[in-house]
Amino acid sequence: MPPSFYTTNNIPIVVRPITAADTAYLVDIFKHMGGQSRYHRFNQTLDHITEGRIWEEAASIATADPATHFGLLAFADLPGDDDPPVAGARYVMLNAEEAEAAISVRDDYQGMQLGSQLMRLLAAEAKARGVQRLVASIQNSNEAVWHILAKLPYAVTRLMVGAESEIQIDLTIDKV
Repeated sequence: MPPSFYTTNNIPIVVRPITAADTAYLVDIFKHMGGQSRYHRFNQTLDHITEGRIWEEAASIATADPATHFGLLAFADLPGDDDPPVAGARYVMLNAEEAEAAISVRDDYQGMQLGSQLMRLLAAEAKARGVQRLVASIQNSNEAVWHILAKLPYAVTRLMVGAESEIQIDLTIDKV
């Protein structure tokens, strides 16, 4: 499969939809995220989560109903390596027009525009499937996600509520 895109340091990245067989890949991404990355992604500390709970949550994501859940996995296409999973992004339908979005990038692959590229692909897929808005609660201190959102080609609105912000990505309005 040809690369979907390249990181800023020319690592080829292959992206494909999440399937029911991807539980181990989702666990691998989680295990390669440090405490701060996990806190920013899940809005809570997950440093002492049990192995069983990690696998249970990953299996739930991998086998979720495709009518209401869609996700992408990104793999580094490295020679001599087993093409490790490096990021995941997904959305969950909240109603006929709106879905909640989330993204996770391994710590050792952050800062390479991987999250920006993956979020752009997720938004394009959501738009193609009729989603009009992606929403999320994001910590105001999560600079990486604010950078990702700034690079999207869609209008993003932000409502600050304490230490977090509620955002809406309007897939019907392109940025000017």
